[in-house]
Amino acid sequence: MSNNNETLLNIRDLVIEFKSKGKRNIAVKGANFDVYKGEIFGLVGESGSGKTTIGRAIVGVQPIKDGTVYINGQVLVGKPTNLKILTKKIGSYISIMKVRMNVTSSEINDRIKYLKNVYEKLKTNTLTDNEFKKIQSVNKINYINDVVLSDLRLINKIVLFEDRMIKFVSGISDYIDSIPNKLEKSILTKLEETKKTILKLKKYVDTIYKSIQNISLLKHSINKFEDLLKNFYELMENWSTIVKNHREFLTDLKWFEEMHKQLLALSSPMSKRSKFIDFYNSKVYISRSDFWNECNRQLSIMKSNNVSENDKEYQLLLSFLTDFWTSKNINIKAIGKIFKDFNKNKTITNKIKYLSTLLKETVFEKELKKIIDQNSIDEKAIILLENEYKQIKKVISKNIVKDDELINYYYSWKNIEKPYSKEEEESFIELINFLDMPSLDEIIKNSYLGKKKTKAEKKEFRRNVQMIFQDPGSSLNDRMAIEEIVAEGLENYPQLYKDENLKKDYLNRYNAENPNNQLTMDKVKWNDVKKDIILNAITSVGLIPEHLSRYPHEFSGGQRQRVGIARSLVMKPKVIVADEPISALDVSIRAQVLNLFKKFQTKMDLTYIFVAHDLSVVRHIADRIAVIYRGQIVELADAEELFNNPLHPYTRALLSAIPIPEPDLSNETKLLTYEPENEHVDYLFDLPYFKEVKEGHFIWANKREIRKIKSEIKQKELN
Repeated sequence: MSNNNETLLNIRDLVIEFKSKGKRNIAVKGANFDVYKGEIFGLVGESGSGKTTIGRAIVGVQPIKDGTVYINGQVLVGKPTNLKILTKKIGSYISIMKVRMNVTSSEINDRIKYLKNVYEKLKTNTLTDNEFKKIQSVNKINYINDVVLSDLRLINKIVLFEDRMIKFVSGISDYIDSIPNKLEKSILTKLEETKKTILKLKKYVDTIYKSIQNISLLKHSINKFEDLLKNFYELMENWSTIVKNHREFLTDLKWFEEMHKQLLALSSPMSKRSKFIDFYNSKVYISRSDFWNECNRQLSIMKSNNVSENDKEYQLLLSFLTDFWTSKNINIKAIGKIFKDFNKNKTITNKIKYLSTLLKETVFEKELKKIIDQNSIDEKAIILLENEYKQIKKVISKNIVKDDELINYYYSWKNIEKPYSKEEEESFIELINFLDMPSLDEIIKNSYLGKKKTKAEKKEFRRNVQMIFQDPGSSLNDRMAIEEIVAEGLENYPQLYKDENLKKDYLNRYNAENPNNQLTMDKVKWNDVKKDIILNAITSVGLIPEHLSRYPHEFSGGQRQRVGIARSLVMKPKVIVADEPISALDVSIRAQVLNLFKKFQTKMDLTYIFVAHDLSVVRHIADRIAVIYRGQIVELADAEELFNNPLHPYTRALLSAIPIPEPDLSNETKLLTYEPENEHVDYLFDLPYFKEVKEGHFIWANKREIRKIKSEIKQKELN
């Protein structure tokens, strides 16, 4: 058993879909697990559970819908998590929920009004039979119930997306240097806040749902007027709970939308950010045009009030008007043409002199006029002014005032308060600064994780992951001799045998075996080295040299599987995916093939992903086992731990189905049945997640189940 905890493979958020008759069937539902270097990792489940599909995806022969497979930190299959895509999906879910909940608002309000009217009629004993029947009707409440259940499903999806993004972003700046730590922390903070809010929204919806169930039960128990009188207070109390939670839901949803908009802005590419930048600039800054207009207005007021031109504030306003850059008080086009003409002719032309007459009265324009009027070239001064012009042009194009002092003047002139607190302003300013930087997705795309692999790199990755198939017969070409089958990979990867060190090894071995017929390096052909590698591979799996000239149909199932193993070994892979490699073999042959896997695990430091449905076999070969049910990994632990202490009901059901040869023991063993609909009835309200309940022992369960499991573990330890 491997004790190495060095991770070789990381499978993250793997989703695989199949299309059938226009429908999409999810075969693998966001699988997450790691495979350690040098271990045999068992993947176990019933037929159709998705275990082989995962194996095929890792090898690269099965297209994936979403997720990533990493090998040694490099992307092997798929793409890294894209924050933009997930954030947009969340946005669409929020829009749907908002529309639905706003529609139900009118339904709820109408119902409350009607019940109040009923109460008045009950007091005066004027309630009609039709009105009584309307109260008994559950149509409206069923509609609200359907909306709430739909919202719950959307909220659950959002929670999963939030968790995925949090896991992906956490610590990302540690292994991609170009990602600023501050950006990572800012995104994480926003994600954690939005997750906290979405869980609050979930709580409101849960409460609304429970109140709806209570109302439905009450309605079924109201058969006559006396029942209505008796239960009316409780009925109204439940409706009041719905109203309260519905209102709080919509209030918190607005805040969630604001935070989500910030995440959407941060995840948008640079080319799509202008609307976000303008929006958030308007939150904390003011328009340069508005400031300049207000300066003029204030100056007009002072003039009409006969304020002295020597007045301090009057002088301040004048300085703003002459040394404040805006498209209204500076002729930026004329300035640009002046510098363009000067750079072309290197002299003060008539055109420049004419353009100077179009300049206005700002400090900058006066300085430029002064140089032009001197009619002599001061190239150094012109270069300095041109650099300043470029800065002015940028400032004018952004059209915002960032200076706190000027912003405070503006608000005092307008006699209004700032709309946001200091803390909120700082948060917006930080966001605006980040919007001037590439998004996390763009940085990742330009990093080693997003870099497109060359053909050679892709080919090398494929060599590192090989597959041994379930049916040894159909996986071998009947028209090719065994030597050709094993050599096929070497033909595609000639570097595996065209190596000087391999040539020397072959030469030394040949000369040691043939002392009377010595060879020299120049006499050794590459074809000889290739044949030697093939021969070593065949003999290492228990076949003999004579078998190389034979064809697959001449072998037994066990021998064919040995050929398949040899074919994989010559590629010198890091990982071998063995897809139920012994299920088609006789019982007597199975042990021999399993021993071969163990042998090469130790000898070549190979890593295996061993796919099987027979738990009893996997127990004897695997270091760790993941149990998969309908595309979801439900339990993962060391092999012995899983067998001695199965925690998930599906794992227990699988273990109970293992045949026991001893009749007496077999009769005593109770066959367990896994019924997910009954076992996990509250999964819609209490989301399951992958949790480590003991060291190295993970289970897919919700909080209720985890509490129960931990209690059982504690009880076992005490006993």
